[in-house]
Amino acid sequence: MVYDGSAKKVAEFIAEDSFGSLPADPDFVNFGGYVNTTSIKKTMVPVKIPYLKDDDDTNRLQSTKTQKVSEAFAATVTMNPTDWSVLPYILCAADASTYAIGDNIFDIGMGVIVGSDYELLSGGCLNKYECTIASESLAEVTLEGMFASSTGISDTDYVTGAGTHASAPSGDAIKFGDLSDILYDAATTTANGIFIDSVKFGIEYTTNPVKDAGSENESGTAAWNYGQRNISLELNMTLDDLTVAPDILDGSGHTFAFTAGGKTMTFSNIVWEGDWDEELNPDDVIAMPLSATNVDIAIA
Repeated sequence: MVYDGSAKKVAEFIAEDSFGSLPADPDFVNFGGYVNTTSIKKTMVPVKIPYLKDDDDTNRLQSTKTQKVSEAFAATVTMNPTDWSVLPYILCAADASTYAIGDNIFDIGMGVIVGSDYELLSGGCLNKYECTIASESLAEVTLEGMFASSTGISDTDYVTGAGTHASAPSGDAIKFGDLSDILYDAATTTANGIFIDSVKFGIEYTTNPVKDAGSENESGTAAWNYGQRNISLELNMTLDDLTVAPDILDGSGHTFAFTAGGKTMTFSNIVWEGDWDEELNPDDVIAMPLSATNVDIAIA
């Protein structure tokens, strides 16, 4: 059988009980949207040893041994979200249903099914989320994670006991037209003379593995060390007047908010970075792309 479009292809995840350990009856969940692609990268980490051969060996120009020392696992998921249910995991919220920013690093497992083959990645964390909502388009999300171990391909299902696989997503994906209550500095876009063409926000951590000589994982990873959280925001605007033009230079903390998918997202302490070129062209509108990093976010 060829693994074409008719083959079973599933990607799902779950919060682990502890690092690398699934619940007794694991109930996997979907990523909160229509998954377009799932990419799993597996890396064998080698060390090359150049060495001196024995007296009788005549092949001295190829005296290097390659030896495996570790493995590494990473996954990337792209999707059109139907909700924001995966955000608590990337926000390090207190639990999977809370949207307040926290410092609780979720240990997760990720299951993949292809045909009758199963694979479980475990001891993982989600360390990057990026969402783009552009005009006349569906929202697009890219989600990245890192993992300590993989079962490899097996014909044995990783769901045991009374556990379940994830349900398929349902309902419409979030789209640009769903954006409402858009506010810039607590005023409407009309009051600020702007039209929002697209919104892009991201949440990312510098993530490093904590190695342990006693770890049974192929990677030797026993935990994940999160660096500082970076929340970024990019807005593309078409201007009706130049009310917001001075904001690029003032260095002040601005706010931006919108409602979509049943949640209101408020970005604050936005200090716009970079520059804006005032280009006047008789055939074009006046536009302003703005971007900022290290902003704050509140979701309610």
